Amino acid sequence: MRAYKARRPWGNRPFNRCKLLLSMMTNRSRVTRGFTLIELLVVIAIIAILAGMLLPALSRAKAEGQRARCISNLHQIYIGVTMYTDDNKESIFYLRDNGASPAYLPNDGQWTANPNVNTILAVTDPKAYWAVGYASYYGGVASRQLFRCPGAKKVDEWWDDTSRPHYPHDFWLNASYGVCQYLVTASTFEGVAEGPHTKMSQFLNPTSTVFCQDSAEQRMEGGEDSPALFPGSSEILTQWTGLSSLYSGYNFTWEWFRHNRRCETLWVSGSVSSFRFQGMNKGVDYRWYTGAAPKETPPGN
Repeated sequence: MRAYKARRPWGNRPFNRCKLLLSMMTNRSRVTRGFTLIELLVVIAIIAILAGMLLPALSRAKAEGQRARCISNLHQIYIGVTMYTDDNKESIFYLRDNGASPAYLPNDGQWTANPNVNTILAVTDPKAYWAVGYASYYGGVASRQLFRCPGAKKVDEWWDDTSRPHYPHDFWLNASYGVCQYLVTASTFEGVAEGPHTKMSQFLNPTSTVFCQDSAEQRMEGGEDSPALFPGSSEILTQWTGLSSLYSGYNFTWEWFRHNRRCETLWVSGSVSSFRFQGMNKGVDYRWYTGAAPKETPPGN
């Protein structure tokens, strides 16, 4: 009788555990393989498209946030001004060289003598910013941030005066709202004197008279340094078109129109609204700055 011989489970081949494990690992690696180059490129392209769609929305949200803060600044500035006028028989802040001379406003942009000190300049200092006159009503030197528009990038740093040192841009940005000299002095553009307006009650058109606004110029004096087209002028901001060469060609126009080409403005009445850039040869009604009855009503007033 033939003896029975047990067969190996894998036929006549000798059982090899190493080969079996290697085969299982190979099959598993095929199942869990990584991305191919094409797949990675597709994913990157999708991410780029989504980012391209999202970034403009984020940029708009940032701009709206800056505008909201600017409007808040202007409202708070007006609160300090009204507190000052309440304590000074309705008079807004102004200076006179002597009792008989015309009133005027400071024409510079410094709160302190230099960036390394925290003592506020005297209101009569020739380098003082106009808001120094109201500083005590905002909490002193800490109030500087209130006069810094979050959309401001560069303002008048007086580089045309070669005798003055060049302080950092940040030092000047706390003076990024400008006033008009005609707030307290008379204008004769209408053929008769309009003003002066040293008291709140003397403004005949408070809802259409600019108190302060987004500006690279700390004290505006006419069409050459304001967004208004004054009589005899064919363009606005001509002074700053010329001065831009001192600042590496920086376009200062947009310092008046920082918020999506709009100029946020505080009016003598206390309201805040904005007007849109219309072109260098089409400024707004100059009567908004002199206090005369306007031919055009300001937006939102």
